[in-house]
Amino acid sequence: MQSGRGLGAGLMADPAVLERLAELVGFAVVPGTLNVRLARPLERGPEWQYLTAADVGPEWEARTGQAGYFHAPVVIAGRYRGLAFQADEPGEPGYPRDQIELFSEVRLRDALGLSDGDRIAVTIR
Repeated sequence: MQSGRGLGAGLMADPAVLERLAELVGFAVVPGTLNVRLARPLERGPEWQYLTAADVGPEWEARTGQAGYFHAPVVIAGRYRGLAFQADEPGEPGYPRDQIELFSEVRLRDALGLSDGDRIAVTIR
C-alpha cells in the first residue's frame, strides 16, 4: 500500500458524499481510501462493474476529473467489508493499472496497523 493524493478524504468530508457512497456500496464507509499497489496490472474479471461519475452526482466528474469507476466488492484482511475500485481518468497518464483503492467500513491503517509499503490481503467477494 502507499500514500495517495488525498482526493478521497477531501471529497468524503461532505456528509452527502458519505451518504451516497453508503447507498452505492451497501454499508457505511469511513472517510478516505487506502491505495494499494499491485504486483502487476489488474485484469478485471466479470465481478467488476462500472459506475459513471454522473451516477455518483451531477457535478462529480467536474469535481474529480474522473469519468467513472470500475469496482468490485471485497473482503480486506479476511475480515472487513470493502469495495475495491479504479478510477476512469480520461487523458494521460490516466489511472495506474497496477493500483486499486479501497473503501472500507473501518479505517484500515488504524485497524490493521498499516504503514506505507505494507502488504494487505484483498479478496473479491
